[in-house]
Amino acid sequence: MKTKIFLGLVMICFLLGSCFDDESSKNVEFLKPIQINDFSTSMELYVSQGGRLKIKTLAYKEGMDDAALSFEWKLQGHGQHETLGNTMILDTVINVPMNREAYSLLYTVTDTENELTVTKRYYLYVTGQYEAGLLVADTKDEQTSDLHLIIGKNFNRNYSKHEDDRVFENIYSINNGTKIGELVTDMKSVVAGYLETSIATEHSVEDLSPLDNFTVIRRNNDMFIKAFDGEFVVGGLNNCARGPYDVIAVNGHIHKRTQYEEATTYGVGMLLEDLTDYYYVTHYLYRPYNPYPGEGDLFGIAYDQKHRRFLAFPHFRSEDNLHIFRNTSADGKQDPNQLGNKECIYIGYGPNVTMYAVLKDSGTGLHEIWTFNMNADDKNRPDVITGCYILDGCPDIEKAHKFQSQAMEEVMYYATDDKVYAVLLTASHPQALPKYEVNPGEKITGIQVVEYCEGKLEIPNTDKPGELTDLGASNHMMLVMTYNETTREGKVIAVPILSLGTGDLIQDKAYHREYGPFGRILKTTCYHTR
Repeated sequence: MKTKIFLGLVMICFLLGSCFDDESSKNVEFLKPIQINDFSTSMELYVSQGGRLKIKTLAYKEGMDDAALSFEWKLQGHGQHETLGNTMILDTVINVPMNREAYSLLYTVTDTENELTVTKRYYLYVTGQYEAGLLVADTKDEQTSDLHLIIGKNFNRNYSKHEDDRVFENIYSINNGTKIGELVTDMKSVVAGYLETSIATEHSVEDLSPLDNFTVIRRNNDMFIKAFDGEFVVGGLNNCARGPYDVIAVNGHIHKRTQYEEATTYGVGMLLEDLTDYYYVTHYLYRPYNPYPGEGDLFGIAYDQKHRRFLAFPHFRSEDNLHIFRNTSADGKQDPNQLGNKECIYIGYGPNVTMYAVLKDSGTGLHEIWTFNMNADDKNRPDVITGCYILDGCPDIEKAHKFQSQAMEEVMYYATDDKVYAVLLTASHPQALPKYEVNPGEKITGIQVVEYCEGKLEIPNTDKPGELTDLGASNHMMLVMTYNETTREGKVIAVPILSLGTGDLIQDKAYHREYGPFGRILKTTCYHTR
């Protein structure tokens, strides 16, 4: 009985004790967080291989001495695991291999008293010795060529002021031990499954490796699955964004290769639908990347000089042969299969997935522009050619030797020796207005509308008179190449296109940027690293 009474008292005490709140769980000390201020440093960082990377940060924790914080900068990725520094500010030379994909740069700050850490990730792109810029091919003896690279605000997103612009001269001969043996006729820079730059002369083509400072990695027959025994005449270099493919014309025939690192050789020449190769292409262009083409849509056009006709590139998923156009324009006046005395002298992009072809009548000298609708199925629709512009009211058109257009505006630019004109394609007989004039003693040797470039242009700030503002260079920059035969000096001049669709180049030369001197400039192309 006493035992039962004792157990009962114990139970009552236990129940009474449970009525009191346990305050121990509320006795919590909240730790102040670690703060990192990197002064709005971009999450994407770029540095050339062997270049210095500096990132200034301020890391702290309220109420704690800085000595209680430890720091670590660690680089990871692509087989690399390196600690770059153990201080709040990173200032080090980057010597890891170049790669078109980013490295991870991890900045870790640790509260050593409480073993708490905060990590911030940056994406570090390591470029070669040569950063993104403008490749310039020139000649000083009219027999050989060399390459130069302009790096600066107009061509590289990492530059914010022209004082930092620089030019690397003779990068081909310095890195290959000799100049290019002929005059460069074309160049292109590819960023796809790999980084590569290709150059062409009349009788040679070479692939250069930006990963190895533009050294030659393959040349001529090394680049083709079937070697050429005799004639080797190189036409234009191009690429097809859908696929993707590199494209080249050799002896008038189109060859292509996929843009993957393991695919280094071009295939045999494309055939016509009748499985013959009886054509000779001098100008051609593939459609732009977007929008995605439908089955049967035109994938590009080519000018067959042998028969004075246009040929169509098929959709890359269909038969891999060039075909002859089946339809004319809706009114029957423009027949792409029969040009008569007309010869194509230029093919370029137009807006809304169109292409412009400039034709010149060899008898009368009359110039025309035909608009090709790339979204038309030539087998079933008669609207492949949707426009024809007669340039009979354009001054100096008979002296024009360079033409340029782009996908963002209904404008055709043409250059004579001393002027650049803009033709607004708004009427069947459009007018042209002069938009640029060279300095005395200079001649225009080329023009290029830059459709894609990560640089910036400086233009007048309309909101703040007397000040400048930046304008993205893509689609807004025309490059004018000039040459002075007396001084034998060439220049590249970056001219802003102020308003798309109007052809308005800023004519005040205070807003132009000149680069040089070079020799006579043969070709330019934007060099990309990603």
